[in-house]
Amino acid sequence: MISRIMFGFLLLHCCLVPVASFTFDIKFSDSDVRGNFNHFWRSTGFCPPFPHTEAGTFNLSPDMKQNLAYISAVPNDGITQVRVHWLFELVKVNGFVSGEPQYNFSQLDEFVALVHENELHLGFELMGNPSNIYTDFENNTQVHWWKNLVTQTAQRYIGKYGIDYIRKWNFESWNEPDCHDFDNLTMTVQGFLNYYDACSEGLMSVDPRLVLGGPGDACFTAMGTPRSKFADAFLNHTVHGTNYFTGETGVRVDFLSFHFKGEGKGLLILEKELQNMQYIKTTFPALADKPYVNNEGDPMVTWSRPLEWRADAYYAGLVAKVIAQHQNILKGRPDSEIKNYTLLGNDNGFLSYYPNQFTQRTLLARFQMNVTKPNYVTFVRKPVYMVMSMLSLLGDQQVYVNKSESNTSDFGTLVTLHQAKDNKNTSDSWQMALLIYGASDPNTTRTYAIMSINWVIDPPPGTKSLKMVMYANYNGGANPYAVWTSFFNKTAFPSLKEFAQIRQEEDPFYTKYDVPVKAGWIPIPPMFQVLDPHVIVMHLCAEPEIPPEKVTGLRFINVTAGQVMIVWSDSNIHTKCIQTYDVELSTSGPSGHYTKVNTRNSFITLFLFETDSEEKVRGYYRVRAVDYWQRGGDYSDSLLYSA
Repeated sequence: MISRIMFGFLLLHCCLVPVASFTFDIKFSDSDVRGNFNHFWRSTGFCPPFPHTEAGTFNLSPDMKQNLAYISAVPNDGITQVRVHWLFELVKVNGFVSGEPQYNFSQLDEFVALVHENELHLGFELMGNPSNIYTDFENNTQVHWWKNLVTQTAQRYIGKYGIDYIRKWNFESWNEPDCHDFDNLTMTVQGFLNYYDACSEGLMSVDPRLVLGGPGDACFTAMGTPRSKFADAFLNHTVHGTNYFTGETGVRVDFLSFHFKGEGKGLLILEKELQNMQYIKTTFPALADKPYVNNEGDPMVTWSRPLEWRADAYYAGLVAKVIAQHQNILKGRPDSEIKNYTLLGNDNGFLSYYPNQFTQRTLLARFQMNVTKPNYVTFVRKPVYMVMSMLSLLGDQQVYVNKSESNTSDFGTLVTLHQAKDNKNTSDSWQMALLIYGASDPNTTRTYAIMSINWVIDPPPGTKSLKMVMYANYNGGANPYAVWTSFFNKTAFPSLKEFAQIRQEEDPFYTKYDVPVKAGWIPIPPMFQVLDPHVIVMHLCAEPEIPPEKVTGLRFINVTAGQVMIVWSDSNIHTKCIQTYDVELSTSGPSGHYTKVNTRNSFITLFLFETDSEEKVRGYYRVRAVDYWQRGGDYSDSLLYSA
């Protein structure tokens, strides 16, 4: 088996070409906090394939159950929302009573339960056509039907999961109305406005604090043009229109959503958003301070288009760059052109398919193992998933950085601070995090940076120990795609041994060292290189008072004979200074001898145990968190796996 170190050496020497370098100077101090820092990128999404009437089969498939478990396993609430198209296709009509549709919610119930089990929230797009009964939203009867459908939906899930959980959902109008994807439903502009009023009043009748936004639009280069008829009418309606149900002027909208993608250029996303907001300020100034959402802010359109750079650190670096540019140019500025920028989503929760397992716009590479008996599906975590995990280590306050590169450069930084709110009897502690990225746009000239870092700290009184952990993702390592292509010739059906080699690259490279507990400069590896692409997170932690808290929520997902996913929750753990989790198995009862079954350090909250025999995976499991000081927390309750 090729080691990770040897693989990185081979790949770097095979693939590096002479490029120009430059010195990248950054200076910062933990005393120079400039404001709060919100993790505004924690959203993904997907759309079921055609025909949309079969969306329930797709959403409830074993593939999607694994996919959602992986999304949930991004640590520290690294992804909290899944925005899903065509959810009302999971609702069927059993018949009519007194002219009112009688709905069967069983498929939607099962999907919402799956989302809830994974501790995720829905971006619930109110779209789809239950049993194709809707044809025309200029028909008064159908507009009232729709209002009642929305009301029943909200009431149903509040009853099942409580009002606090449903208030965290983002309900949203029909996806991209100016793209005219309404399936069998005829949607005029007026019909769309009637439909939106029905959505709004349906939710309001249940709880006025349920969140609804729109227009979730795309397919135009600029508003105020013939191609943006629905979006323009929507904004005008929320300010000046007449509510279909109440007759009042104006209709509530809790956030404005648009889809601006980069066309292969990261900064173009931001430029399009700024142009859009300038139009809103000029034309509809009453909406200028509404929460602003780009929930499909991807570097490139068309999720299924196979592109080599989507497979590795190029895509991961682009995601990190776009997030950092939004923070430094928009959110971190008191004079921001978009005052209430709330969410930047990557629409990458799709399921890839052969022969493009790695090269589509997804977080994971899906392998459909169709030559085994029985057939099964398994996933490999891509570098973009890895970077979402690394970004979750950032804190909640932004620190000013004096740097030699502009905020529009392909090389950049973010620095954050977390100050423990109460470190007594919890594992919370003082932390800093430095994000560094090199991420040129696809098909552009690449370079690399020689870093010069001046990092000044004044540790809190009573700090016992400081640990620095540096995580890195680049194409010379932490690159499962390169192993699959270079050593296994893109085999469609890797063996267990081949999968084991590929999975060695699923987690970032990391190094750990002690930092002296004293005020002043901290030691940094001198003049180290940031490649292109490259994403680094340096995470500095003060030793917590106690080890990590108990792991909760242990559960299993059967993959196939001899393979099981062990999934757990970190919601009870108060520190981000987690080096790994110990996953242990006992074959002699819950109180018997336990053996650790995971061999690689990983701080995601999922472990795929792959063996060649069902007997090897049966037994009782328990999991605990291990911090940077090698201190193990309390084990989870043990749980029997016997499938």
